[in-house]
Amino acid sequence: MRRQPKITMLAAVVVIALCAAAVATTGVVVAAARQSRVELASPLLLYPVVQRTEGACPAGTRGVTGPEPSCYQVTEGIVIRRVGEAGVRLLRDDSHGVILQLVGADSEAFAGLTRAQRGKQIVVVVNGEVVAAPWVDSPITGGEVVITGRFTRSDAERLVHDLTGGRS
Repeated sequence: MRRQPKITMLAAVVVIALCAAAVATTGVVVAAARQSRVELASPLLLYPVVQRTEGACPAGTRGVTGPEPSCYQVTEGIVIRRVGEAGVRLLRDDSHGVILQLVGADSEAFAGLTRAQRGKQIVVVVNGEVVAAPWVDSPITGGEVVITGRFTRSDAERLVHDLTGGRS
């Protein structure tokens, strides 16, 4: 009869451990669900640049015309529709940049794009307009996209608003 209390005690310990595990798992799931996601009003299109030439892109060219004007001939890129965060940051040169925190598969796709384009250019297109055409110095694997262009604070805030539809 002395075995019964040991078995009861063991069962109680197992039940308590299972309850603790369930509470911890629920906390992780709730925290992941609360991670903010901002749906972009206009998709962010990121294309690898194959060649850049002066002037507008001729009809039939797979490319986008930048404001310089320059024709950026591009290949298949990635489309970003939602981000973890979107905001404005003051940069070292006293201009402002737009910060987008990529999440999940988009972060991985961006890392792959920047790995493949190391030492080359990518073009960032929003609403059919080139907003930046940076050179990739090294792969960007942290998921943070910084769109620069010597923006004033109001220009950067306007771009964040245009990207997120005011939902940042």
